[in-house]
Amino acid sequence: MNLSRRTTVINIMRTTTLLIILIVLEIPKIEGHGRLIEPPSRASAWRYGFSTPANYNDHELFCGGYTKQHQGNGGKCGECGDAYDLPIPRPHEYGGKYGQGVTVRKYNPGSSITIRVELTASHMGYFEFRLCDDINARQKCLDKNLLKIISGSPFISFPNDLSTRFYPRNGSRIYEIRAQLPKELECQNCVLQWKYIAGNNWGICKDGQGAVGCGPQEEFRACSDVAIGKGAVSAIPTIKPPVKVPVKPTTDKWPINRPDDTENEIDHDHDDHNTQVETNEEANKPNPVSNFYGAFIAMFTFFLVLLAIAAIYIYYYHGDFLKQILRRGQNSQNQKVPLDGSSASSIISTDMLPPLPIRPPRTKRLSQTLRDIEHNSSSIMGSDKDVV
Repeated sequence: MNLSRRTTVINIMRTTTLLIILIVLEIPKIEGHGRLIEPPSRASAWRYGFSTPANYNDHELFCGGYTKQHQGNGGKCGECGDAYDLPIPRPHEYGGKYGQGVTVRKYNPGSSITIRVELTASHMGYFEFRLCDDINARQKCLDKNLLKIISGSPFISFPNDLSTRFYPRNGSRIYEIRAQLPKELECQNCVLQWKYIAGNNWGICKDGQGAVGCGPQEEFRACSDVAIGKGAVSAIPTIKPPVKVPVKPTTDKWPINRPDDTENEIDHDHDDHNTQVETNEEANKPNPVSNFYGAFIAMFTFFLVLLAIAAIYIYYYHGDFLKQILRRGQNSQNQKVPLDGSSASSIISTDMLPPLPIRPPRTKRLSQTLRDIEHNSSSIMGSDKDVV
């Protein structure tokens, strides 16, 4: 093999190896999805009876994807999970397709609220929740009110930032968190933001060491429209599945209750809502076939790439040997003769024909020894006797 051919083979193998690495790294990204279901986000409110546009991909608010966010948009993301480079208002922001400003929950200032997040596959990482008193909900406004985490399931004890972060670790399930609202914040058009920073990618940490969870990570976001005011009780609609026609909940008047009974009624409403969540959990349970569909495609592509590498290697390094095998097979096929002999002449190769006769060597004529034989002379050379 000459130098140019060897260089070509090396370049091809390097390219295919890089492709395999990219495919393997993309496998875990295919499975990961999540949505904010309590309070229902702008993308998921239609699932719980609110007359908002249906987003059937409400579990894919991941800033346009890892590559889009970190390579195309420099790590930036829309406040509610849209790709940063989309025109404003983005689809899930106020004024966009799904940002209709429909209030889904009402809370008392300073109360503890229940937040539920559904993940189809846990990518490690952590949750954070923020609150803005402006319906437009720019990130600077959201960052002013990072909610305090009171409790959650499952509970991780080792991180030192558990007061504001929740760490999902139990894979595919619904995670329930209790968070504390600010006491001094009141608004009729607040926006609650869920931010999920995954932690399953390999990257470089601040100390210069490489580890899983360091560096840029996949990110999910979602926004819910809520109201916070004194005497407010979360208006959780009672929905009997299956929900065929979405019904917009009544938001004309806030029910007024005695201060002593407010917390009890809130807890009672949350208990009633648990049954609703369990029912909707069955309806929204991901299909196991679809969860592994992307992984199957990636593995099949990986198998095809391996076959291509093997074919290239055999062709360039063992091509002559294969050609000899093919020639031998062709010769053996040509030597086969049909039993009926009908078309033997058409398939018998020239190698099977008998050899041509060899011409005898040419000799000079012995004119001196040969003579004409008379009719009465003997035909035996050297005899002078006449035939009687």
